Parts: sequence; structure tokens; C-alpha cells
Amino acid sequence: MMIEKTEKIIMLKDFYGPLLTQKQQDALNLYYENDWSLSEIADSMGISRQGVYDLLRRAEQALIDYEQRLCLLERFSLTREHLEKVFILLNEVKSVDEQKIDDALMILREIDDLI
Repeated sequence: MMIEKTEKIIMLKDFYGPLLTQKQQDALNLYYENDWSLSEIADSMGISRQGVYDLLRRAEQALIDYEQRLCLLERFSLTREHLEKVFILLNEVKSVDEQKIDDALMILREIDDLI
């Protein structure tokens, strides 16, 4: 469960991080991506451990609020899911024109790499 929350917060930060304050972005980076403790972040930022906890919670809530309003992560995940299904279908359909199928698969692989 904790891994799922961590992954979700990191993905939300990728989408909406620039909308947060620099202090919120820094705290989220240190906590979620660098695995720093609240005490380590507090020492680094010159605030209390409770201050770091509050800063992280406010930042997390802001990310969740942005996602509820804009749904960018949801749309991204849905698009990726659809592309994966198309990729699977194309892999199964190898029949009529091998070159066209191979070209389509190459394009899908490039799209997959991009997303």
C-alpha cells in the first residue's frame, strides 16, 4: 500500500509539481525520491519536524486536488492502457501485409517509448 501511494505522489508531482511552491517541491523530492526522513529534511530546510510533516501533507493534498480538477494523470494512464491494448492486438494480427504491420508496430514502440 505504501509503495502505491509513493508511486502515485511521484507521478502527480511529475504532472503538477511546477504548480507547487519551491519549498513544497523540494520537500517532496527529498522525502519521496531521495528517501530522506522527516528529521533529515527538517535539518536541511531549517524547520521543525512537524513543519516538514505539515508541508508534505499540504503539498500532497494540493497534488490530489489538482488531479481531481484536471485529471491529467488519469487521462495519461488511460491513454497508455489503450496503446498497450492496441500493441497487443497488432502483435496478434500478423497476417495480410507483414510490412504494414511491422511499420505499425515500430510506430507503436516509438510511442510507447515516448510515454
